[in-house]
Amino acid sequence: MAGSIIATYKAALLTQLQANATISAVQCTYADPGGSQRREAIFLGDIETDDHEPEALAPGRRRRREDFSCEVFIEVSSKSTAQTAEARAVELANAVETVLADDPQLDNLSQLLFTAVRSLSMTTVQADQVPVVQIRMLLDAKARLS
Repeated sequence: MAGSIIATYKAALLTQLQANATISAVQCTYADPGGSQRREAIFLGDIETDDHEPEALAPGRRRRREDFSCEVFIEVSSKSTAQTAEARAVELANAVETVLADDPQLDNLSQLLFTAVRSLSMTTVQADQVPVVQIRMLLDAKARLS
């Protein structure tokens, strides 16, 4: 009985992002790259609200639905103005959304029903004369566990 697909989901998501032409030159990592982060980076964050719900109330092993959200962070510090940095960050966010829209099952990841963007937020700060933009995307995923 499968307990969760969250780790395989993150791995499949990273593979799909790295294969995208718009993102291919951007650092894409499974987790926050910390001090080794480049001036343009996409990295996967935490899994939030991993809920399991049985599909039917019956004794023994049951199919369950797994609903969870995954954070994706986009950081850009490669531009000279806040406006151009924000534009580049949004361009990368749009590329992430395109990856999901084109393949909501992440190359037929076993048990995944679909994934899609739920929301995003953007923060811009001026650090040492260089603007730093971070977009936090929240992706929803739904799976059927057997």
